[in-house]
Amino acid sequence: MGELTKTDYVVLARKYRSRTFAELIGQPALVRTLTNALQSGKLHHAYVLTGIRGTGKTSTARLLAMALNCENGPSATWAENDPQAENIRLGRHPDVLEFDAASNRSVEDIAKLFEGVAYAPLAGRFKVYIIDEVHMLSNTAFNALLKTLEEPPPQIKFIFATTDVQKVPLTVLSRCQRFDLQRVPATTLTEHFTEILGKEGLAADTAAVQLIARAADGSVRDGLSLLDQAIALASGVPVTLALVEGMLGVADRVQVWQLLEDLLGQRLAAALARADALYDAGTDALSLTQAMLEALHLLTRLKVVAGLAESSRLSEMERRHAVPLAQGLSVPQLARAYSVLVQALTEIKTAERPFEALSMALVRVGYLSQLPPLQTLLKQAENQTWAPTPSAEGPQAAPPSLQPDPTDWAAVVTLVRAQKPGLAAILEQQVRCESVGDRVLDVHVQQGLHKPEVIVQMLRELLSLATGHPWQVVLLADNAERSTPLPATLAEQAKAAEVSRLQEASADPQVAAALAMFAGATVVAVDAENPTQ
Repeated sequence: MGELTKTDYVVLARKYRSRTFAELIGQPALVRTLTNALQSGKLHHAYVLTGIRGTGKTSTARLLAMALNCENGPSATWAENDPQAENIRLGRHPDVLEFDAASNRSVEDIAKLFEGVAYAPLAGRFKVYIIDEVHMLSNTAFNALLKTLEEPPPQIKFIFATTDVQKVPLTVLSRCQRFDLQRVPATTLTEHFTEILGKEGLAADTAAVQLIARAADGSVRDGLSLLDQAIALASGVPVTLALVEGMLGVADRVQVWQLLEDLLGQRLAAALARADALYDAGTDALSLTQAMLEALHLLTRLKVVAGLAESSRLSEMERRHAVPLAQGLSVPQLARAYSVLVQALTEIKTAERPFEALSMALVRVGYLSQLPPLQTLLKQAENQTWAPTPSAEGPQAAPPSLQPDPTDWAAVVTLVRAQKPGLAAILEQQVRCESVGDRVLDVHVQQGLHKPEVIVQMLRELLSLATGHPWQVVLLADNAERSTPLPATLAEQAKAAEVSRLQEASADPQVAAALAMFAGATVVAVDAENPTQ
């Protein structure tokens, strides 16, 4: 073969695939268990490896096949130039058969795969069948596989890999030894990626590598793919944080921290201005919300995890912004902010103007962050007193006394009517309430002057401010196949009640006698407060 050219570039995920158990990233418990089993000779005939994509399921399967068939095996270690292990690594060993169940899932495919089960291995010690995405097999294929699993020949080993172990029949799982591969921690990924960059002779900012590791979400392969992409974008220069942020489409991390500092520091106008600047710079509402949620999660961990502030797991930026910010906040404040922004994710995904939905969520966070702790609120609610300390940029007038949580839909509308009669009228006409739970409303909203999403947002904000607690208002989709009719609106309920009163009044003997005295007379109204008068 000739020398490699630029077109022969091997992606990092393939180039740095684990060749030994010692190189397997982020799975120490798995490596320890398999090593002990190999050393003691207590080998199972079938294994199930489960976990999210990119955590090393296929790599582990191949390593186990190498351990079983290496020249000095079964052994957890083997020589670097071991011919059996090298052939397995290159995918050309006659006794190690890899099978993709995602594209070969029928009983005929399984039968063809197991045609040689009864025959002795050709070159190795064991025949090893590696079936990837095993949960994709059909029921009949699983039944065919089960027959072989029940009484396997002694020279046969099965290794199954799956990202959805719940879909594998229990009859199959019960005959296998199961290993759950864990998400690889971001700190481990950062170290791994930094080591690879050194081997490649490339430079990168530590913060950039940390961001890639977090974006990988526990997957080594996903992280290496992102690192490949960043290296290509850098084109020979060091990989910077700004480059990775642009590549991932995430908001500038410094700006996110500054936005939270303004927002939780009760500088709402400044926070909104900073959000607008991020929007003008091209940041989308969804990625900004997710970045803020990630930051709030870290702030909360800093409050409850001892020693985290001094941990090497924090980046320099996080140490500079997150640590001092967390010191001035309480866990209830952070929890309220996180809850509001989680709800905002749903609104942003459905809103016609996503950034407006985010801005309204920021307003809710800003106002709710000024509320005292829950226990204080409860005491103040009992005494009907409230002593807010708004900043110059917050609300200038003290809000009304906090109201108790309404327990049914009529009570919700009554509470709203006391503050916004116009909104109450809309709720009576357009909203059908399915259920009222613990600060959760499930509603259907019919089309009208105001869009359903706008009505839901206004209702959520008013309830949250009136009661002092975050409320969740869920907009339900109308299902044409539902077996029961939709709940009536309050206006429809009132109309039905009026019709019932008219019918009852008309059937009254005295009223009927009075009507008979006047030709064509009918009952047109009944005093709901005094129906007999």
